[in-house]
Amino acid sequence: MQLNETQIVIRERPFIDILDLSLRVARAYAGPLCVAFFAGIVPFFVLNTWLLSEFITTGLEISISPWYGFWLMILVVWEIPLATAPATLFLGQALFESEQSPGMVAARRVVGDLWRVLPQVLFYNVLVRPFLVLPVFTWIWLFSSRAYLNEVILLERNPFRQTSLERPSTSRRARALHASHSGDILTRWIFSVLVGILLYLVFIGSIWIVHGLLFDGWDFDALIVHYAQLALWMVVCFFTVVRFLSYLDLRIRREGWEVELLLRSEHARLTKSPSTG
Repeated sequence: MQLNETQIVIRERPFIDILDLSLRVARAYAGPLCVAFFAGIVPFFVLNTWLLSEFITTGLEISISPWYGFWLMILVVWEIPLATAPATLFLGQALFESEQSPGMVAARRVVGDLWRVLPQVLFYNVLVRPFLVLPVFTWIWLFSSRAYLNEVILLERNPFRQTSLERPSTSRRARALHASHSGDILTRWIFSVLVGILLYLVFIGSIWIVHGLLFDGWDFDALIVHYAQLALWMVVCFFTVVRFLSYLDLRIRREGWEVELLLRSEHARLTKSPSTG
């Protein structure tokens, strides 16, 4: 990874700047990101629709169980790392290369990178993650002390078990990365939840208006059945970019990337300047 060839400036940022930068990144890479999100999210969208169908009764009127929203949220929180893995890998490629790879080349690289870390992705996100999602109150720990575990798995590719001091295991690396910053990460997560709720209301409201204008149907129950999950995944897409940039910001703070670049720049300046007697 060449820090002087990134598509974004390497420097520490407050969270509000990260939100703004996320919008810029999402706009700059809108096409490839949409493809990556589509590939990751659609299978889970279909799966959730099937699993939650028993909470919906159709007929002359649509009846929705109060548990529909709860279980939809549980499923989506569980599935986020798996569904957003292609987009996270793409962002890792796009923002740390001087030139963007052609579409098919980038897609093959994403698939190849995902295949190499698939065992750890499945272990942590399919076998371990449910125990941290289902109790709900454990989300505080999940989104503070292990907020960037998926980025560690996908982008750093540490071994499952530590074999040397230079290559810590994924679990040890995640603990070291989050150490002493869990309070700040939790604060950012709470702020993200508030922003996410506002975004969700904007998305679902916009979908409701468009649906009503196009199909002359203003039944809110019908809207929930067809579009509630869509709006939720749209929020997840945006915060996938936010989480990726927040992960980079944490590494910049912990590992001194900004200072390293300044030292490199100063070394290059002194090397190029004519020597004086």
